[in-house]
Amino acid sequence: MTEGDLQVYERPEVRRLGGRLALAQATGVVASLTVVSKIFGFVREAAMAKGFGATAATDAYLVAFTIPTVLFAAGAALGLAFIPVYAEVYEREGPGPANQTAGTVLNVTVLLGCLVVAVGYLSIGPLVRLSAPGFGGEVYLLTVRLTRYMLPVTVFQALSVLLAGMLQTQGNFAIPAAVTVLFNLVVISSIVALGPAFGIEAVALGTTIAVVLQALVQLTVLRIRGFQWPLRVAWGDPRLRRWVAIAIPVIASSAAGQVSVLIERMLASRLTEGSISALNYAQRLVALPQGVIGTAIAIVLLPALSRYAAAEESQEFRAALAGGLQAMFFVLVPVTVLTMVLREPIVRLAFGRGAFDQVAVEATSCALLFLALGIVGFSMADVLTRAFYARQDMRTVMVVVLSTTAIGVALRIALVRPLGHLGLAVALVLTAWLGACAMFLLLATRLGRPFARRVLKSLGRVAAAAAPMALLTLLTARMFTVAFAGGRMVFQVSGLACITLLGMALYWRMAVLLRVPEGYLVEALMGRMSCRAFSTVVSVSEAVGRFWRGRSDDRP
Repeated sequence: MTEGDLQVYERPEVRRLGGRLALAQATGVVASLTVVSKIFGFVREAAMAKGFGATAATDAYLVAFTIPTVLFAAGAALGLAFIPVYAEVYEREGPGPANQTAGTVLNVTVLLGCLVVAVGYLSIGPLVRLSAPGFGGEVYLLTVRLTRYMLPVTVFQALSVLLAGMLQTQGNFAIPAAVTVLFNLVVISSIVALGPAFGIEAVALGTTIAVVLQALVQLTVLRIRGFQWPLRVAWGDPRLRRWVAIAIPVIASSAAGQVSVLIERMLASRLTEGSISALNYAQRLVALPQGVIGTAIAIVLLPALSRYAAAEESQEFRAALAGGLQAMFFVLVPVTVLTMVLREPIVRLAFGRGAFDQVAVEATSCALLFLALGIVGFSMADVLTRAFYARQDMRTVMVVVLSTTAIGVALRIALVRPLGHLGLAVALVLTAWLGACAMFLLLATRLGRPFARRVLKSLGRVAAAAAPMALLTLLTARMFTVAFAGGRMVFQVSGLACITLLGMALYWRMAVLLRVPEGYLVEALMGRMSCRAFSTVVSVSEAVGRFWRGRSDDRP
């Protein structure tokens, strides 16, 4: 470790970053655990496929799990509406009143959840018929049994979201992200250990236990941090009424999104065979960087923005939001370029085996080309939505979402006939960017022109830094054409890794030359990691030296 490496923190560019280094570290924790969770999620799906295959049992399980998941959609909205209210009380009145409000909200959620579960048990037959009208005989009866096992998931999923919001407001992002890994581990264990002996019913019970453990682990951590759950409902609490008033527009926005997805699937069902699958596989690839980076930044920002809004610290609010958007641009713009340029090798490496032939690769790659253009738009809309939620302005989001959903449906209907599944992809991207731009303009009018100029200037610099990377990636990708087309997996992975590393190295240097702040942030993070690694090596060396000196002193 040289003196120059240590002086990276003294650069003016790094000092001006302020709290963005902490934001990057918190986002890194969430993103890392999200990647781990997605890996275990893939292992879970692989274990399910190996143990049960594509059979009536897995169909019944998926439908049975869909029913509480759909019922839980409102629970997610309640959680998003709860964080700004909890953060406001926590910031202005302290942990005690905030925990009392949280206890009331948790109790109301439990009561509502139990009511939903009771109605679900009473109408379980019609629910299964509505969810899977084609099921009959033994498959129908199995689905009913599995649904009975998993209906309680509704309550504990809603609780888990609320508890996660409390932890995130208190600055703990690791536990809410880690419990998703715990969920996958428990389900995998039920598949591998109990599935062979007890069948798919063991997996259903394991899924319920996994969701219960998610809530219990977060509750245990909160209790350690001093939270006492009061078992009473303060019906007269004005904060409870405010939470309900905020939650209604959030639920409406969530419902609009579900309707949009339903219409998209209805239109896609009329296309040629394989169109739905190609669009679905491309969406999964796009969802990976969006979920790991965009959603991670949104999760980290919401509690901080809520605290700033509650304390009426407008300058800090603008700085945090702009910093979050700049960090998102810095990471996702080059990811967009790499995904568009390397779309076919990525699709072939991810799915190109077995029945997934060259026709499927090309169809999915074409969809990925258009969907990649929406990676930044999807993530930007997510972050800006959380900014409105932090200001407890859910109605604006609802109006934007309802308007863009109507426009998106019209675009899908207009484009699906001439362009097929590519028309659906184009409509989805245009809708995402339309919503993101609308929310940005509305926020810019409230936060001022300096905020808008800062964000747009950052986007322009990042795009300029990514342009040479795009050219280099195009040139180097042609060198690996043979490996991508028919080479072994090790050659495909090596080729993609080399191209990505070369492109990102050039992008980083260009970002530093163009004075993109996040370029210096990368240097700061790398320097901090190097300092820690160096300190660890020194400490271990000193400990080993003391150990051996002690042994030498003990010898006669």
